[in-house]
Amino acid sequence: MTMHSTRTDRRSTRYTLRLAAAALVSLAAAAPAFAQSTIADLAKYDGADRMEKLIAGAKQEGTLTIYTSTPVDDINAITDAFTKKYGIKVDVWRGSSEDLLTRGVTETKAGRYTADVYETDGPGLEALTREQMLQPVSSPTFKQLMPQAVQDHNNWVGTRLNVMTSAYNTNLVDASSVPKTWTDFLDPQWKGKLGVEAEDYDWMAAIVKRFPSEQEGLDFFRKLVSTNGLSVRSGHTLLTNLVASGEVPLSMTVYEYKAQQLKADGAPVDWFGISPIPSRVNGIGVSAHATHPNAALLLQEFEMTDAQAILVKRGFTATNLTLFPLPKGVSLDVIDSKVVLDEGKKWQDLFEKIVLQQQK
Repeated sequence: MTMHSTRTDRRSTRYTLRLAAAALVSLAAAAPAFAQSTIADLAKYDGADRMEKLIAGAKQEGTLTIYTSTPVDDINAITDAFTKKYGIKVDVWRGSSEDLLTRGVTETKAGRYTADVYETDGPGLEALTREQMLQPVSSPTFKQLMPQAVQDHNNWVGTRLNVMTSAYNTNLVDASSVPKTWTDFLDPQWKGKLGVEAEDYDWMAAIVKRFPSEQEGLDFFRKLVSTNGLSVRSGHTLLTNLVASGEVPLSMTVYEYKAQQLKADGAPVDWFGISPIPSRVNGIGVSAHATHPNAALLLQEFEMTDAQAILVKRGFTATNLTLFPLPKGVSLDVIDSKVVLDEGKKWQDLFEKIVLQQQK
C-alpha cells in the first residue's frame, strides 16, 4: 500500500466517522423532538397519533407533580392506576382548595414551577385561569364530556361532579318523612335537627334562584334559620360523619359520593336530593409552566377516560357521558364556576349574615 493510499483511506475513514456521528446526533435530536416541544405546542396538537406521542414523551420525562385538593384515598386510587398503566411516577402535594391556590400563585410569581397539574374545584381552577397559570388544551376527548365540564377557554376540564345532596341518619329519621321540596324543611319536626356546611354559599345561591324571586328565596332561608335553626359545621366529610354518628340527624348539604361511601361501609346513612340537584364541578388543568408537559397532558387524558370508572366506583358522578351516562330521571343543576367567582362576594356576605351569624 502506498503512502498516498494510506492518507486517502484515513481521510475517508474520518469523513465516514463524521457522517456517522452527524447521523447519530440527528437521530438523537429527532427522537425526543416531540418531548422537547413547548407546552403550548403539545397542548394544541390533536393529530391521530396524539396519545402515542404523549405516552412516548411522558415515558422519557418519567415523572410529574400534581397539586390537588382531592381526598387522599381518592387521589391515590387515580395516581396508582396511572403509574401502573404508564410506569410514570406521580408526586402528590395535597391541601385545601384555598391552600392549593395560595401555594400555586405564590410559587408562580416567584418563578418556581413545581406543579405540572392542578386538580381542584371549578372556582379554584377558574381563578388559576384568570392568573394565566393554566395552559389551553385541545383534546378530542372533550367531545365525550357533558357540556358543563368543558370551558370555552379550555384551560381546565371537569372530570367529576360533587353532587350536593342531603343526608340523614337512618336510625333517627324515617325515609318517608324526608323533605320533598325545599319549603318542607320549614316543618317544625326539623327544629334543632338540621345541619349545613360552613362554606356552602354557592349552594344557597343555587337554591334561592329556584324561588319566584330572589327576595322570596332569601326569606325562606331567614325563616328556616329563625324557626328550625341550622348547625353549621366545617367540612363536608366531617358533616357526613356527624350524620352517621347521629350528632346531626339530617344535613341539608353533603357530597353524595361521601354519603354513598359511608353507606356502603355499613354506616346508618342515606341520602336524597331535590331536583335539580346542585352540583359542583371538580377538574384538572395543566400548568402553563409544566416542566413535564407530556406527562401532565397524559394524566389529564387519563382522568377523562380510564379514571372515570375509578371515580364512579368511589361514588363520584362522572363527566364522561359517553362512558357513564347519567341515570334516567336524574336532573342536575351544575353551578357555573365563573359565576361563583364573579358573584361570590355577594353570596358569601348573604350566607354570613343569614346563616353564620345566627350561631353567634
